[in-house]
Amino acid sequence: MTIRIGQIPYLNSEVFYRGMDPSVVELAPLVPRALSGAAEDGWVDAGPVPLVTCFELEDRFEPLGSFCIATVERARSILFYSRTPIEQLDGAAVGVTGETSTSVRLLKALLNHRFAVMPRSFDAVSDSNDAFLLIGDEALRNRQGVAGHPYQYDLGEVWHQWTGLPFVFARWVARRDLDRKLAAWIEAALDQNIDRNLAQVEQIAVERRDLGMSPDEVMEYVRSFHYRLGAPELESIEKFRGLLKEEEAVSPSTSPGKRG
Repeated sequence: MTIRIGQIPYLNSEVFYRGMDPSVVELAPLVPRALSGAAEDGWVDAGPVPLVTCFELEDRFEPLGSFCIATVERARSILFYSRTPIEQLDGAAVGVTGETSTSVRLLKALLNHRFAVMPRSFDAVSDSNDAFLLIGDEALRNRQGVAGHPYQYDLGEVWHQWTGLPFVFARWVARRDLDRKLAAWIEAALDQNIDRNLAQVEQIAVERRDLGMSPDEVMEYVRSFHYRLGAPELESIEKFRGLLKEEEAVSPSTSPGKRG
C-alpha cells in the first residue's frame, strides 16, 4: 500500500522529505492552502497540515508525533510589506498570497489584537494593495524588500516580540483511520530524515540556488526552525487558538473557511 503524503514545496520543509522511500510514499506537492483542501477532501493520508486546518479537522486527523514547522524568534519567510507603518493600516486594502492558510489568520490576529487595526479588505495581491503578505519561497525571493512598500514586517518576529513565544505554522497529522503500522512507519521515517538532513544541510544549500541565497544563508535559515514541538510551541498553539476563538465569538461571519 502506498501512503500519500502532502509535501509543502518550500525550503523550510525539505528536511522532512529527503530520504522518503518512494516505494512506500507518494509525495503530493501542495502549497499550504492547497494542502488544507486536500486534507479536507481526504485526498492525503498525512502531512504537515497548516495549523488552522488541524483545528478544523480534529475529528478526522490526529497529531503524528511531535513534528511541526515552527519559528522561534523570526520566521524569515512570512513577510508583510506596507506603504505605511503597520499601525496606520486602518481602512487599508491588504493583499494576501493565495498560498497561505495559517499565515493570513496570524496576520489578522496581529492586526486586530496587537495593533488595533482593521483593514477594509483582504484580497489577492496586486499593485493597488496598501500592504500585502507573502510566504514561503516567494517571500525569501523578496526578502530584501519590495519597491513602493518600504515597511517590512516578519510576522514570526512580531508574534514573538508580542507574546515571547515561537509560532507554529503547521503540524504533522495523519488520518485517524490510517493503519497504525503505516502511521508508525511515517513517524520513524520523519525522525530519521529530520536528524540526517539537518546534519547534512549543506547538501540542501548546494541544490537550492534558485532563491538567490548563499549556502550559508540557506543553512542558517533551515536550522532556524523547530521541527518538533516542545512546551513553548504547545503554549503558542493554545495562545493562537484562543485568539481565533475570541474573533469568532465577536464576529462569526469572519470565521475562516476550511481552505482559507
